[in-house]
Amino acid sequence: MSHKRIFEIQAELCRAMGNPLRIEIVHLLRDNPLTVNDIASSTNNHQATVSRNLAILRNAGIVTTHREGNNILYHVANPKLVRVCDLMQEVLEEQIAHNTQLVQNL
Repeated sequence: MSHKRIFEIQAELCRAMGNPLRIEIVHLLRDNPLTVNDIASSTNNHQATVSRNLAILRNAGIVTTHREGNNILYHVANPKLVRVCDLMQEVLEEQIAHNTQLVQNL
C-alpha cells in the first residue's frame, strides 16, 4: 500500500473522530463496552444522536459491536485508538500551559 493511500485512510479516520461527541464516546468506551442507551445517558444526548454517531465510528472501524442477550454493546475496536486520543489531550494540555505562560510573561 502506498504512503499516499495510508495518508488518505488516516484522514478518513480523523474525519470520523472530528466531532466532540464521538471523541467523548471513545473515552466512555475505553474501559467497558456500553449500550447506546448507556452512552446516551452518560453524554446527555438523545439515543438517535448517539446511534448516528456510533454508526459513523463503526463505519470507520473505530468501534465494533457484540450482542449480549437483547443488548448490543459497543467497544473500541483497537485500544491504540484510545492512546491516540490520550496523546492528543496531552498535546493540547501542553499547548494551553505554554500559552498561559506566554500571557503571564507579558
